[in-house]
Amino acid sequence: MGIMKIIKFFVLFFMVSMLGFSQDSNQNSESNFNVEFIEHKVKRKQTLYTISNLYNVPIDLIKKYNPVIKGNKISKKMVLKIPFITTVVMKESTTEVVKKEVLLTKKNQNIFDSIPKKKSINFGFIAPFNLNKIEIDSIENSKEYLEKLNLSTLSLDFYSGTLMALKTAKKSGIKIHLDTYDNKNSIEEIDKISKNKIINSYDFILGPFIPRNINRLSFNLKSSKVPIVSPLTSKKIEINNNVFQSIPSVQSQRELMFIHVDSLITKDPDPCVMIIYNSSTKKVKDELLKRFPYAELIDTDLTMGLVDPEITDSLLVEQKNNLVFLESQNLNVITSVSSLLNSQISKERSINLLSTYRSETYENENISYEHLGNLKFTYPSYFFPKYGDELSELNKLFIENFGKLPNKIALRGYEITLDLILRTAHRRRLVKSIDLGETKYYQNRFNYKNKGEGYVNESILLIKHDKLEVHEILSEK
Repeated sequence: MGIMKIIKFFVLFFMVSMLGFSQDSNQNSESNFNVEFIEHKVKRKQTLYTISNLYNVPIDLIKKYNPVIKGNKISKKMVLKIPFITTVVMKESTTEVVKKEVLLTKKNQNIFDSIPKKKSINFGFIAPFNLNKIEIDSIENSKEYLEKLNLSTLSLDFYSGTLMALKTAKKSGIKIHLDTYDNKNSIEEIDKISKNKIINSYDFILGPFIPRNINRLSFNLKSSKVPIVSPLTSKKIEINNNVFQSIPSVQSQRELMFIHVDSLITKDPDPCVMIIYNSSTKKVKDELLKRFPYAELIDTDLTMGLVDPEITDSLLVEQKNNLVFLESQNLNVITSVSSLLNSQISKERSINLLSTYRSETYENENISYEHLGNLKFTYPSYFFPKYGDELSELNKLFIENFGKLPNKIALRGYEITLDLILRTAHRRRLVKSIDLGETKYYQNRFNYKNKGEGYVNESILLIKHDKLEVHEILSEK
C-alpha cells in the first residue's frame, strides 16, 4: 500500500468522523503469509542501510532474499530483490507481543501482570494533519503538497502507531475512546480546540507536535488538570504543571554524554583530541576544552564547512587514542567528516567519533552507517535504533493494517500511546504513574520526573556503533 492509499484511508476516516473516534479492535484476523518483490538497482553511494530505510525493510530480510550479497557489501548497478509481506498469519495476540517487550519497572513488576484499576480511558489526539489541504482526487497535487510539508506524513505515520496501540491495549480489556483533532498547524485552531467543552474530561491529551502549539495549548489549559503530552520535540517548551515532555532535552542528553566523557578520561587521561564545531556549538566546545585543554580545534564556519584531510591526517596520531568530537548538525559537514575520518583509519591508527548530540540529520541516507560503525560513533539518544527480528510480530501488525512496515515515527506513536494508556489504566491518573519508574519498549523508554512545574522524561541512552551493529553503553550516571 503506497503513501497515497494510506492518506486516502485517513481522509475517508476523517470524513466519517471528523473530531471523534472510537475503534473496536477485538476482531482477530487470519490470512495467508505472502511475500512479493520489487527490483532495486543500486545507485552510487547507496548502502544496505540506506536501501533498508528507503523501503522500510530490515537489512536481514534484504540479505535473506539476495544471497549474492557477501557480508554487508553491495556494488553500484547490483539488482536487489526487495521483499514486501502483503498478508500475514497473526500467530499471537497483540497482548502477547507487547508482553515480551514491556520490561520490568523499578518495582520489578511487569505493567501487564497486574489488573488495570481503570478500565475505561478517554483521550484526545491533536496533530497537524492539514487534511483540508489534500486534494483526494488529485494524486499529483497531493504528492506535491506533501513534498513541501512533511508535517502531514509525520502526523499520519505517528497516528498509525497510535491506532495500533489502541488495538493492543484493548486486548487487555481496556475500553478506549479517542477523539482526534486536526489542528492544521494553526494557533487559531488550537484556540478553537481549547474551547471545546469535552477537552477537560480527557485522561490525557497526546499532542500537538510543534513547540509553539504545545505552548499555546498548555497556556490555554493552564488551569486544567488534564495532562498534555508533548510527543516529538526535545526543544524547550513551556512546562506548566500539567505538561509531560516525553523526549529528554538536548541539554540533558549532553549532560549524560559529558559524564561518559569524564569516564573516558579516567581510563585514559591523555588521548589525542580534536573538536570540530561551529558558532552554534561554541559553548559545547568550551565545555570539552575544560576537559581537554590541549585539544585541536576546527571551526567549520571559518573553513566554509570544509575540513582539510591533510590537517586531520597530521593531527591524528598512532601512539594514542584519537577522539574526534563532531559538534555540528550540518549534513555536508557530517557526511564529509565521517567519510574523511573513515579513510584515515589504519591498523596503526584507530579513530573514535563522538558527539554530545545526535540530531535527526544523522538519519539522512547520504550518511554512511558503515563509516559511523568503523569510527565507533558514540552519542546520547532518547531511543534505541533497533529494527531486528525482535520487531517481527509488531511488523506483522502494521503490515496487516497498513501494508507496510512501521518507521521510527510510527513505532514512537505506538509505544508512547501504549505507555500512556497503560500508565493511566494501572494508576487511574497519569501523574500517579510516576512511581512506576522506567518503562521500556522496543525502541523507546519513559521515566518521567516531576520538575516542579510539569514532568520530563529522563530516560537517556548512550549509543555506540560498531560495524553495522548498534549497542547501548551502560552509563555511569
